[in-house]
Amino acid sequence: MSIQATARRRWLQASLGISAVAVSLGGTVLAAALSPWFSPFRNALSDLGAAGRAVAPLFNGGLLVGGALGAGFVVAVWDDTDDPVRRGALVLLFVALVSMALVGAFPLPSALHFVFAPLFFFLTTMGVFVWGVGDFAVGRSDRGAVLVLASATHVAAWLWWGLLGWTAPGIAVPELVGSAGLSAWALWLSLDRWPDPIEPDRL
Repeated sequence: MSIQATARRRWLQASLGISAVAVSLGGTVLAAALSPWFSPFRNALSDLGAAGRAVAPLFNGGLLVGGALGAGFVVAVWDDTDDPVRRGALVLLFVALVSMALVGAFPLPSALHFVFAPLFFFLTTMGVFVWGVGDFAVGRSDRGAVLVLASATHVAAWLWWGLLGWTAPGIAVPELVGSAGLSAWALWLSLDRWPDPIEPDRL
């Protein structure tokens, strides 16, 4: 493949990953900022997208478009991923991102929302963790350590909320922790994909 073609492919990969994070997190942050009633210590993120909320189209649209872009990012980096462990992680993350889009497609109080939302967070944690383990196997211990730690922090956040009991009922904080881990994975890979003909062409 020519240098120009490689640069174009890498630009597409990086653009998909960065756009997925910008759209999904941007929609969530903007929806929260426009909702004075919302508190991460009292609410779930999905409350922003509940039917009838003024900011629901913004929140749900961000999940739909961001999930589609993220799934496209996973597909785009598949061929650059040789390690079987990290390919397994991509399968998990692809399903997670499709689930994220479906969370936006089926907002509260839809029964399907309660299927896709837990699936998204579970597969996100598993996918980021497995990719981190794969990074260790191929010598990317710096990124691997960050991603494994992000996954462990997400699990700890859920345990803290579910087992130890917070003084407030909201679950948006552990949800945000999980979303941050997924964003870290996507942004790190995207920056690694940014066109540079000197760098190796594998993840």
